[in-house]
Amino acid sequence: MSQTPHRLYIFTGKGGVGKTTLAMAFTKYLQSSGVHVKYNCFHQNPEVDLEKAIELPTIETKIETSAELYIGRKLNSTTIASWIMKTHFFKSLFQMIPGLGHMILFGHLIDELEKDPTLVIVLDSPASGHALTMFESTSNFKAIFKNGLIVKDIDRMQNFLSSPMNLKTHVVTLATELSLAEALDLKAELDNNLQGTEANTDLLVNDSFKKFFDLQNIDESILPLFLKQKVELERKIVNQYYTFPHIDQNDMPKIVMSLSSLMEKML
Repeated sequence: MSQTPHRLYIFTGKGGVGKTTLAMAFTKYLQSSGVHVKYNCFHQNPEVDLEKAIELPTIETKIETSAELYIGRKLNSTTIASWIMKTHFFKSLFQMIPGLGHMILFGHLIDELEKDPTLVIVLDSPASGHALTMFESTSNFKAIFKNGLIVKDIDRMQNFLSSPMNLKTHVVTLATELSLAEALDLKAELDNNLQGTEANTDLLVNDSFKKFFDLQNIDESILPLFLKQKVELERKIVNQYYTFPHIDQNDMPKIVMSLSSLMEKML
């Protein structure tokens, strides 16, 4: 390993761009390098079969469990916290205010990192909106509560995230003009919410378009003009940004393990 890893890596972007595959591959790379690492499929159902197939080290979290732990610490009673979490009010609260659940889950992961200074967590954000909500929720709820115990906990979270040595975010995109524009907008919003850590938000491009042309042996000279222009534009995108290879096979464990050896640049 060429450098010391960050404490928290987040993979985000639009659906279907390869976030989960990359996050798992990166986790396996860190694990093979001797790092104490765990993968978290933030706020989504885990792909249990795939995780078992590649022996992926994981840390599972649920809003209810994380909230119960948090309330239990504040009240010094796990029994009362368990009772509170069973009330209709709290069950409804997380549905009405999704950002609250995101913040509690996020805070739980940061707690785990602070408790164990050797731990690295790779967080697989299921969609770009979830990533934004995670970061925005800390500022939003701080503005709502203004002071008190919750604000102190939020300050602790923000202090952790503001350290450039702690956090690195990868925004994953396809090599299309629309996908790239959306990814750049997301990167800008993340940078705005994480002032001071802009250098640690990277763009990763899935070069599936290049593989498609290579594998199909398509003669680009016979393409209509609008397709030639599209191909040229996507080629420029692939050449301009850091890409990861698209592996053309259906065996997901093999794809993850093949990619894991190529992950060093994502440190």
